[in-house]
Amino acid sequence: MLIPTAPTAATLSSSTQELLHAREIRKILIKLRYLPLIPVDYLGLHGHIHGSYQWRFKIPRALQTLAASDSWQDPWNPLVLGALYQFEAVHHLPVEPGDMGIRGLPPTIEKALVHAKKNDPDPWTWILVTKFPRPEEIHLFMGGHGWIFQSKANTGVMHATPDGTWPVYARDTHTAMIGRFPIPVPKAQVRLYEAAKSAGYALQSVHYARYHHHWVQYQHYDDPDIRWVNYFDRGRAVHFYPRASYGFPQSAGCVELPKSAAHKIYALIHYGTPVTVSHSAVGPWDPPGSAYLDAPQKSQQLHLTYQEIPSKSSPRSVHLQLVETAVKRPTS
Repeated sequence: MLIPTAPTAATLSSSTQELLHAREIRKILIKLRYLPLIPVDYLGLHGHIHGSYQWRFKIPRALQTLAASDSWQDPWNPLVLGALYQFEAVHHLPVEPGDMGIRGLPPTIEKALVHAKKNDPDPWTWILVTKFPRPEEIHLFMGGHGWIFQSKANTGVMHATPDGTWPVYARDTHTAMIGRFPIPVPKAQVRLYEAAKSAGYALQSVHYARYHHHWVQYQHYDDPDIRWVNYFDRGRAVHFYPRASYGFPQSAGCVELPKSAAHKIYALIHYGTPVTVSHSAVGPWDPPGSAYLDAPQKSQQLHLTYQEIPSKSSPRSVHLQLVETAVKRPTS
């Protein structure tokens, strides 16, 4: 159950330990509309009062399913964590979680939460990426406006884009991506190579690896000009990437979009927007159209470069890490 009052400034100076409980952080984020919920108490069995939440606006069935799958009390709940990220971005704080999601936050962020009075200036948004039925698509929901945009999209080959929900934690209009792309190879090719190598034939060294139950050969890539980037799960992001066509798995793990779609999505969402990748979900998907589609693009002043860290990678998981930060690149 939510407590009736927020912690005071005196509380902040009394200890260097955790100052705000997770329920207090949720209460602040709800009060300032970063988390678009309304606390509701109801009478349960045996006369016990239980706390729950209602949405401030009508939500689609797919979002109802997502919201019901995670406990609001979970400190890693992606919807709550996304609200925190948006709060941090609006208040010019580092966009990052605490030691345990919304728990264990740095004192500067906790103090900002206690003293904050600024409501969320942006509409609440949610991205849903559906893999089936084909074509793969991205759908954008905006609180109070419904489904406002959709486009074909590409996810990762060989299940490189897992199902799940993560909040956007970094954004950039222009970035570089460096890593390895898994190229599937026939099992017979691997056996033939190993047999020839065992027989003593002089062969060019080839490295094969297992990736999601497939034999692959990795091909290095270095893309210096990736546009309209929204990172949501480690090195995975929603961004523009030029392809001959869209709607089926082609990427190394990111969600790729056509240029015009990526630009619109970038302008419409913000830090903390939850990104759900789903094998399939309940429609309908026809967007009604909205004035927000013509919203001005928000230029970011970060330049991020992610690169593979071989020592932390395995055949089943490629670990990407932020390795470069620059300032203010011009947009075009």
